[in-house]
Amino acid sequence: MSELKWKKGMGPLDFSMFHDILVEDFDGNVQPMDEPYFKATEIAPDTWQILSQGDFQYVIAGDDEAIVIDSGNGCGDLRGFVQSLVPGKKVYRLFNTHNHADHTVNNYQFDVVYMHRDCYEDRAKMFMDWEKLTVPDDYPVVFLEDGDVINLKGRPLEVYNIDEHCKGSLQFLDRKNRIFFVGDELNDHFFDSRISVEHSYRNLKRWASLRDAYDIMCAGNGIADAVYVDRYLQAAEYILSGHENEGVEWYEPYEDHIASAREKDGKRLITRRGPNMEDLAEPLIAAGYGKAVELNHGRGCFCLMRKLGPDGPFDRQLEKFDCKFCYYVNRIWDK
Repeated sequence: MSELKWKKGMGPLDFSMFHDILVEDFDGNVQPMDEPYFKATEIAPDTWQILSQGDFQYVIAGDDEAIVIDSGNGCGDLRGFVQSLVPGKKVYRLFNTHNHADHTVNNYQFDVVYMHRDCYEDRAKMFMDWEKLTVPDDYPVVFLEDGDVINLKGRPLEVYNIDEHCKGSLQFLDRKNRIFFVGDELNDHFFDSRISVEHSYRNLKRWASLRDAYDIMCAGNGIADAVYVDRYLQAAEYILSGHENEGVEWYEPYEDHIASAREKDGKRLITRRGPNMEDLAEPLIAAGYGKAVELNHGRGCFCLMRKLGPDGPFDRQLEKFDCKFCYYVNRIWDK
């Protein structure tokens, strides 16, 4: 447990230690990291995407209650902001797609948090700047399993546990509005095959089996057309059919939105949406990945971060079927 014990209805954490870090939104607005920022965009009836800091959060309103998917890692009263979007409806439940810090820091603001049991242990594990922050982790937790249905009145959500990006990852299917809330498992920029291409193929087959139920995917890094599931599946099938060596070994990695400059007024400047990992450039070069950093214009980024982990780098990227598919050439088939 953390030193800061959770209590129901506790106020937002003190972010003053981050005052000298500046955060820039998509419109170029800049403010200190310890000042609250929330921007809601209605993406479907009674459905909002929220930009705070970290990955996007989503709000889904039923007949008498609204739930929140992921809590981000921004400063301020997320729960209060969500309540302002749905006056007269209850807001008390938070659902995690997975346990990475850019999805979980503000979990404590809710009365109960739902997640997969495999995400419980590291639910308050911080990274980068947030390692300085003590985050409550003893809030009430309910475990969800594959096949569960969230009882949001007038708008049931189906729960799927399909692991690709993270063990214990959950996806939430809203058949009524044809939306799939997918966390970091899927997007329209690239697909990570982190275990084996065969494993990814099975996952993609399952996501594809639900394609008649959703048109868009609401991901941590944005909204994607569901057609990318079909494209990634085609790419996996192609690799498995004897084309594993067609992916290029050196490629420019996908990079999330970045700030317009690295500093402003002598202070560090970071972007509001996305993990800020430019400081990883020097450790990557020291570890022998200078060429990869050079291809990313001298910056570190989320994709390159994996080169410093136990799995090492993705050593191939296949661009085919109007998509990018990243994989390990020595992990085509399950062992």
